[in-house]
Amino acid sequence: MQRRTLTRAATFAGAALLALTAPALAHAATGIFTFETPGGVQEQLVNPNDNTCYTIDASGPAENQTNRDAQLFVGSGCRGGFTTLNAGESGGHIDAKSVKFVR
Repeated sequence: MQRRTLTRAATFAGAALLALTAPALAHAATGIFTFETPGGVQEQLVNPNDNTCYTIDASGPAENQTNRDAQLFVGSGCRGGFTTLNAGESGGHIDAKSVKFVR
């Protein structure tokens, strides 16, 4: 009987620890990042992960309606120079091959 009680207590403690730490491990922007391709097609990223490099082909207006700043890179793989489109900002004409969302 005592072994069963210890097993249940350990299971409960493990589940509680996981529930408390899991949200802290997963970081993502909340919102939508919209951009236009060279062909005039509007595309979007929804709730993108923080510090993840996304390949895009943006050439036109962009709108960052996330709660993170978007670093828009001229090169693929988040390389080369970049422009920052702050959280909640819209940009006129953006040319970018990749984007990363940062705090």
